[in-house]
Amino acid sequence: MRLLIAAVAALNLAVLALPATAFGEPRTVKPDRAAINRLLDEFIPAAVAQKDLQRGWELSAGVARTVSHAEWMKGNTSVQKYPAKGTKFRGWTVNYSYPGDIGFDILLQPSTASLGAWSFRAEAQKIHGRWKITTWYPVATFAPPGRTQTVLGPNDLGSADSAAAGSGSSHGRLGAWVLALPIAAIGAVALLGIAIAGSRALKRRSRIRAIERSLGGSAHVR
Repeated sequence: MRLLIAAVAALNLAVLALPATAFGEPRTVKPDRAAINRLLDEFIPAAVAQKDLQRGWELSAGVARTVSHAEWMKGNTSVQKYPAKGTKFRGWTVNYSYPGDIGFDILLQPSTASLGAWSFRAEAQKIHGRWKITTWYPVATFAPPGRTQTVLGPNDLGSADSAAAGSGSSHGRLGAWVLALPIAAIGAVALLGIAIAGSRALKRRSRIRAIERSLGGSAHVR
């Protein structure tokens, strides 16, 4: 039993020592800027500015599209509406870039003087060969020109479905190895339970065999 406990402890230490890539952490790659540029040039006017709701629906997925198609077409989308200025959107900064998965921030300027610039956090994923926006939410808003400059952050903007999926001070994604730790611990406990149950079963079987031998010897003497 002591040997088994020691083996389980050694297994846990080995799990903790493994690099993140051992648990499927994707490798970092160079972002496909040309593809994301094309996506944003369509998505922002269509979905964010709501100039083409059907096209915005087609370019969205995941938590960026959590309402029904009927509600979306009424303008009740799961993407924060904002009257973005311009037709080309290139000023985005990468937070992470994995194969088929890019997280980034982008600052948009308004087409109306009554609003200031807004900063958005987003994620684009390649789904069935096509890039789509899967997360989109504001992280900061700025006062319009000529007014007292104030900046509102995520805590001021409140929570949202998409914000819950990607908010936080860290730009990177939570490593898969973090999720593997509780799984490894549960597996170790399960192995220990199986070992204890097996040990008890062996002891019971040994006692039964001893009793059978004793009874058999007594019958032979008679």
